[in-house]
Order: sequence, then structure tokens, then C-alpha cells
Amino acid sequence: MKYFSIETVVNAYKGFQDCMTNKSWGYLAILRGCKSSIRPSVPFEVDMDMVSNFLENIFNLSQTKKKYESGRSLYVVFSNKWNLYFNYQGKYSPNLFDIIVWAYRRKAFHDGITKEKLFQLFSEEFNIPIGVISDCFNVGPKEVLFVDTLYSESDLQAKLNQIGVNVSSNNIDAKKASYVASPGEISRGPFIQTLYAGLDITDYILILQSDFYSLYGEGKDISNNNKEETKNLQQIFYGAPGTGKSNTIKCEVDQKGLPRVRTTFHPDSDYSTFVGAYKPTSVEVPVMTIIGKEQIPVVNANPEKKIVYEFVPQAFLKAYTGAWKNQDKPFFLIIEEINRGNCAQIFGDLFQLLDRNDETGLSDYPISPDEDIQKFLLTDKKYGFAALTEEQRAAIPEEVLSGELMILPKNLHIWATMNTSDQSLFPIDSAFKRRWDWQYMPISDGKKGWQIKANGKRYDWWQFLQKMNDKIGSTTNSEDKKLGYFFCKAKNGVIDAETFVGKVVFYIWNDVFKDFAEEAGDLFKDSSDTQNSLLSFNKFYTVGMDGKAKVVEDKVELFLQNLGVDEVGEFDSDGEEVIGDSDIESDSRRVLNVEFEDENIAIKRFPQYLQVLQKIGLDKAEAVASEKQVSVLGCALVTKDKENKIEESQYSYVEVDGYFVVKGIKGKVMLSFLPLISDKYNLNLKIAYK
Repeated sequence: MKYFSIETVVNAYKGFQDCMTNKSWGYLAILRGCKSSIRPSVPFEVDMDMVSNFLENIFNLSQTKKKYESGRSLYVVFSNKWNLYFNYQGKYSPNLFDIIVWAYRRKAFHDGITKEKLFQLFSEEFNIPIGVISDCFNVGPKEVLFVDTLYSESDLQAKLNQIGVNVSSNNIDAKKASYVASPGEISRGPFIQTLYAGLDITDYILILQSDFYSLYGEGKDISNNNKEETKNLQQIFYGAPGTGKSNTIKCEVDQKGLPRVRTTFHPDSDYSTFVGAYKPTSVEVPVMTIIGKEQIPVVNANPEKKIVYEFVPQAFLKAYTGAWKNQDKPFFLIIEEINRGNCAQIFGDLFQLLDRNDETGLSDYPISPDEDIQKFLLTDKKYGFAALTEEQRAAIPEEVLSGELMILPKNLHIWATMNTSDQSLFPIDSAFKRRWDWQYMPISDGKKGWQIKANGKRYDWWQFLQKMNDKIGSTTNSEDKKLGYFFCKAKNGVIDAETFVGKVVFYIWNDVFKDFAEEAGDLFKDSSDTQNSLLSFNKFYTVGMDGKAKVVEDKVELFLQNLGVDEVGEFDSDGEEVIGDSDIESDSRRVLNVEFEDENIAIKRFPQYLQVLQKIGLDKAEAVASEKQVSVLGCALVTKDKENKIEESQYSYVEVDGYFVVKGIKGKVMLSFLPLISDKYNLNLKIAYK
């Protein structure tokens, strides 16, 4: 495990002296207590236990003091400039990493912790969308050093005292002075109380102790902060491959049964394939004969097929007319792989329509369609306006209904995906980019528990991704080529060797490290080769007895070992994992050690893990487990109520003193779970493999 060095912590405190106040930390605590991503004009009920615990841990250097237990809640609504709050509290904007270091100064991190991971952790836990963090804080570089052991609180007090911090009362504030009130005593403490005072705070947030929306508003239920919000009209989801961009849209649109039209851009996409054009179409017509100057149908003759040209609408026109016809519900035009086509060519004059009014949602600058599109809108009885009811016609502006003008309706949402690992085949200019909202999809644990299976052994998929992405970042200095959790799909939770090589190794060898094989070091070292040649892609295959290519699973195992991915658990002769009382760590020389003030417990098997939980207190373990920051199959590790997912899986429950503890988890899960308990209750446990 890794911890911030004491020098890093002290430097972080120095860094925010002139730009963070107690009130600033109170505002940050409220962000943390909202439990879902911050959005303006949306009511939030704030979790005051979370606020209290955060503030107690931030500046209380002794034991946890009185918690906020009034039985009431805070209710807040953020303004449209909520993210600018920290820019006006001091001489300059605080550096993000100073905030992160102080907020997590007691936290234990995995050995592979990076600044990027700290950035993502802060974004997730403090509910600040990653795309607006740079608006809130200075995100410039800052030296952050890690050490293997956590400093003592007395040593930190001594270091802080040397720079003029008053630690006589064992607690400090943001200005090198001590305070009297406990931060958890919200009504009189220096963190939240001052947020009530002064009208300037209303520029950023409204804070009341009453459910004001139900008392004075429309009686909206604010108990669930995840309720459906007004969706962005034009949004691009971007990120590394496998981060769930398309799946996010699927969950938001397809699974909710909302009307949509989907298309995919590619190098041959153009205006006609996106909007529509005349195309040859086969139709049946009666056989005709000519008598004199007139054409007369031939009696009893079978119809003949004839090629005619008709206007065929494509994705945009279908979505455009569909949205105008159904203005009572959102209508979606979904564009997959938007950066793989020439957007300027594909959108053409439609580009002007993308300027939308913030209040009405309508296009600010209408365009006049050409005669072909106008004729289609007036006459087509399937997709055009010709088949509208009188009620539908009445809801559409006359100039739109007549086809004279094209205006995007307020309910038409255009959502797109962009894979950052694919270089745009055509440039996307800034004028086009600024007309979209951009939603970054970070690489995160999909919490599916997927495993890679090779040579009768299994390896954790998420650990592989973490190590591989660290390697990609350090070798190529690029974020675009990293892999997301859903880069490939598992079958029954397992990614077999064939799938792994065909999708993952192929991508890594050909697309990521194509020009960096030597710089990648031991990653592609073939230890079985006396010449120390590269573990090139062709070595992952051999020819079987049937003449077909067959994956060499020894090479897959070697590749994973080169990367430093740990084998998961033990396996029987059939390759099935042995769960339960097996050793926590496959390397018998290292065990998970938990150091209390009065004793050390080495966790070799489940009974020692259970002993640690009992010593900490199962009530504390259950409280942290209920937050599900660490879970298996989406279930809490300690609970008062069993879940069917656990009992139907390879895991099981052990009942102790009225609590159910999940049995069968691995050391790495314990290594993630136990520090959370220690951090929340200031237990100062030292937890590490030894």
C-alpha cells in the first residue's frame, strides 16, 4: 500500500493557505454529501453524516468529536455558476492536488496509484463532473510523493507547528489557527454555519434546513437525486475504447423505450447518406399499350417492374420529422463513431441548425431546404408531414410545416460517440466542437468480476487493465490508446485465451505498441527464447492437428506474468476456482497484514479476516459495506440481510453476531475494503502485504 508522504501533506497545507477557507471546505463537504453528480437547478438532499465525517476527518487531528445528529437534513440547489465558487475565495484558485492530498491524507492507496487515478477518484467522490473540474480548480502539475508507511499524527502536528500552525487543541483550520466548535456541529461550526450568512453565497448555492421544493414549490420528490433530468440536446460521449459510451446511450435511450434513429459515420458517409437523396427504386406498374395517342392498360396482364427515382430519407430527416410529429416526448438521433466521417461534408448546411437557443431548445438560425427536401416534407406519407393529424399540424410552426424553413425542434436530441483511440480520418474544427456538450467517459472498474482464463489459471481482468493502462501511459505518453472495462466481453464472467489474444493482444501489439515494442521493456520479453527475442504477436498462435490456428496459452500466461498480473485463487484439475478457505495470496511468502495498536493479525485464511472485522466492530464494517464502494456481484461484503446473488454464486455467507459476512473474497478485495473502514473511523490501521 502507498500513502502520501508527510512532506507532501505539509506542502499541500501550505499550498491552499491563501485560497481556501473553512467555508470553502464546508462547500466541498456539501458537494460530497450530495451523492450524485452536481447539476444546476436540481434539488439535492445532503447526507449530513457524510458531511460531518468528512469535516471531522479533514481537520480534527485527535479522536472523532461530536457528530451531527439533529435528525434534520440540509437541502440545496446549485446555481448555474456553482463550479466557479472556489475561484473567488482567496488570492487565486486552489491547486487540485493540494485539495486531494489534504482530503485523502490518511488514505491507503494501491501500489499502482497515479495522479490520473487520484483525479478520477476525486471527481467521483465529490460529485464534480470530470469535464468541469478545471473550472473549479487549478489543475496544473504538482509534485506528489508516496511512501510505504503512514506517518504518525504526532509527527504531522510537529511538522505543522514548525510552519506556524496552532495545534494546541489538536485541531486546525485552513488559516493556521485552532477552532473551538467541532466541525460536525453544523449549526455553529466554522465550516457550514458561515455558508448561511451573506447574500453572496446565493450566487452559487441555496441552503435551507427545510424541504423547500415540497413546501413552496411543485411538491417534487427530492429523496432520489438520480431522477431523470433534462437531457442535453447535443452531446458527444468520448473516451477510450470499452468505457461504455454506446452502453450509456443504450441505458438512457433504448432501455427506456424512447424513440430514436441510429446511424454510424464512416469515411464514405456524406450529406446524401445522412440526410437523404434521390435513389433508383424498383416499383410495379401496369403493362401499358398505345392506341392512337393514348396509353391504355393491358387487360389481365401481370404488372411489370420498373426502375424509378424516388427521394429516400436517411437518419437525419427521419429523426427531424419524427421529433416534430411527437413533441410531447424526447426524440433521439444517435450517431456512432462521429469522428470517423467528414463532419463538415456530412452535415453541410445543417451545421447552422446546431446553434440551439438555451431557453427554447430551437435552432437560432433556420435554413431553407432545397426543393427535393421541401417536396419530401410536404408529400411523403410515411416520414413527411403529409400524414399528420390536425392536432399534430397545429403544434408545428407554419414555416416549418410548409417546408420553407428547417428548425430543429426542442425535443430533438443529437447524441454521438467518439472513440479517442481512433484518429479522426477528417479534422473536426472548433466551430463544430463548440456546438456540442462533451461527456468524458473515464476508465473505471465495471465491477463485473471478470477474469481472464489461460493455461488452467485465472487472472483478474480489472487488475490487468490497471497495469496495462499504466504501461500504455508511461510508454506512449498517450491516454487515447488505453483500454476500458468493456473493451471485450466475457462469457459467464470469463474471457478465454482465444478471445483475449484475438481482441486484446492483437490491439495492444498492432495499435498501441506498434512503434514502442522496445520501449515497452519486459512486456514483450519471450523468456523461452534463448535469443531473448520479442514475444511478437505470431508467437501467440500455432497450427493445430486440424490445420487451424490455435492459441498458445503458455504465451498468454507469460504475457500476463510479464505485466505483473497476479493469479487469482487456486484451481482444481478442471480449472474451476476453489473458493473459501484457500490461501488469500497465491504467493505464500506474502500475507495481508493488519496492524492494530495492540496486535498484528496476518490474514492467511478467512478466519483471520473475520477476526479483523470483529476486532474493528461488525457494526462499523456493515456501515461502510452498505456504501458498496467495494463489493462482489454488486452486494455488500457485510450485511444484516442476505442477498440471493451471493447464495446463488461461488461465494457464501458466514453469520456472526447477527451480521452476514461474505466468504470467498480475495486478498485484493480485503485490501480495498479494510482501509475504507479505517479511514472512516480514524482507526489508523496499517494494512499491507508483507
